[in-house]
Amino acid sequence: MELLKLTSSNPNFRSIIFKPGLNIIVGSQLTKEQKKSINGIGKSMSLNLIHYIFGSTFKTKTELKFKSFLSKYGDFILTFIHHEKEYTIRKNFSQGDFFINDKKISQTNYPKELNKIFLGKTDAKPSFKQIFNCFARRYSSEVSYYGNILTQQSRPLEDYYQRYTNLSLLNLDMELVQESFTIKEKLGKLDKAKTTIEEYKKVLDNSNINDIKDEIVDLKKDLENFLIAENFDSLKKEADLFTKQINDYRNKIYYLENKLLRKEESFAVSQNTKIDVQKIKELFDEANFFFENKVIKRLDEAQTFHENLILNRKKRLSVEIGQIKLELERLEINKIEIGTKRDLLLKSLNNSGALEERDSIKDRITILENEQKDLEKYEHLLNDFKTDKNKLEIEDAINKQNSIIYLKNNKESIEKIEAIFRSLVKKFYDNQGGSFKIEETKNAKYLFDINSHIPKEGSQGVGEVKIFCYDAMLLLLNENLLNFLAHDGCIFSEMDPRQKSTIFKVILDLLKDHKFQYFVNIGDNSLNEILDNDILTIDEKAVIKKSIRLELSDKEPKDWLFGVSFD
Repeated sequence: MELLKLTSSNPNFRSIIFKPGLNIIVGSQLTKEQKKSINGIGKSMSLNLIHYIFGSTFKTKTELKFKSFLSKYGDFILTFIHHEKEYTIRKNFSQGDFFINDKKISQTNYPKELNKIFLGKTDAKPSFKQIFNCFARRYSSEVSYYGNILTQQSRPLEDYYQRYTNLSLLNLDMELVQESFTIKEKLGKLDKAKTTIEEYKKVLDNSNINDIKDEIVDLKKDLENFLIAENFDSLKKEADLFTKQINDYRNKIYYLENKLLRKEESFAVSQNTKIDVQKIKELFDEANFFFENKVIKRLDEAQTFHENLILNRKKRLSVEIGQIKLELERLEINKIEIGTKRDLLLKSLNNSGALEERDSIKDRITILENEQKDLEKYEHLLNDFKTDKNKLEIEDAINKQNSIIYLKNNKESIEKIEAIFRSLVKKFYDNQGGSFKIEETKNAKYLFDINSHIPKEGSQGVGEVKIFCYDAMLLLLNENLLNFLAHDGCIFSEMDPRQKSTIFKVILDLLKDHKFQYFVNIGDNSLNEILDNDILTIDEKAVIKKSIRLELSDKEPKDWLFGVSFD
């Protein structure tokens, strides 16, 4: 990737024209208080803005305030070349959509589109955004991108996806890493269920399923052998017969009630039927027309016939309705009489105590059977938990063993990585290169630890030197990925002048043999220290001066990146 231009539809914006190789933005050195405000001159914002155009989200309070400013500013346009094809991204932060070469891309699909452009597939892992974060460390006063060599995503050091991205850029076998993550995730879920499982275990420890089974067998035998007095048995059978008869009556009543309803509806229809005399007359006139004198029935006779027909239907329905009502009354009386007899018998049975005793045995059996089912369920859960945990622990052990074998088999390539790191560090510390190791972890999801050490570690500025060396190493290990590297000026904040100068010397040396673009912003004080130092040759200093693409000043807002105050 090679950046070409960053500009805006807002005429106040100080456009940045990029060139191959080294690109520098210089600005006035900010005080500590100015660094805490978003209302700086725009050195750091130049790199942050590129991140936002590439889809980074606004998370912190300062970033959200900056987004509010950007949403009222206008369109931003970033032009770049990747794989010999030119792209233009246009973004207005008052809207969610992005435009790539004038094609509208939704905010949801935008990361996939970037993955496709830079990585060849929409579902690439790690994603373009994660990779770009590694090659373009930005600055924030609220989150740490420079706290550790592995915190380019501003995530906690132990974050799996952040570590996954770094391991991937170190060209390790990511199948082993993914397998480790899957196993650890499953083990983690089992650990979360541990409390519940332990409760099941307590229940099993305090209750013996075999004792419950034995009690159920004994109670069922008691139920089979349960004796009821002869008269009690006879009364019970009689009560059952009464129950059957009551149910029969209920069915007959239900049937007759439906039949009565239909008859009453038919009767109501008959009541409302009227004879249309004019219609009948028209029929007779039509018949006479076709058949002349062959129609011998008179109109009044036809009318009388229809009236008699309807009257007879009414009488028949009335009689049927009356019969059904009588039958319903009879059935209801019989049902009540039998119900009364059955209630007296059941009362007698309950008073005898035998029925209560038998029902109590049944209830106890039901309770014990449910308890048995629950305990067996707990037992299965506990066994499944143990089985799953043992299986995952075995898989985890095998995966760890494979990781050890992998490191052993790839010792030479890992040593080459260390050699690159050490060669970069030596340029800063008189041929003392420190160490860079990739080792297996004990319990972490990401399987491999990345351990680095450089001379005088812990001293002022040494941490930033290590970050620079690590980032430069990732660039060299992935030359055909982005061919781009960027740092915020905060990387120079704690360095002495010799370390600052050495960073530029290393970059200029690398640019002689490798094609990439390096973008950095720097305060004018730091730049003067670099140019005054004897580490750089006259020619190298000249190249640095020629590589300044934009100079920002704190004198007036028009000299700032956005040309106006943020507040």
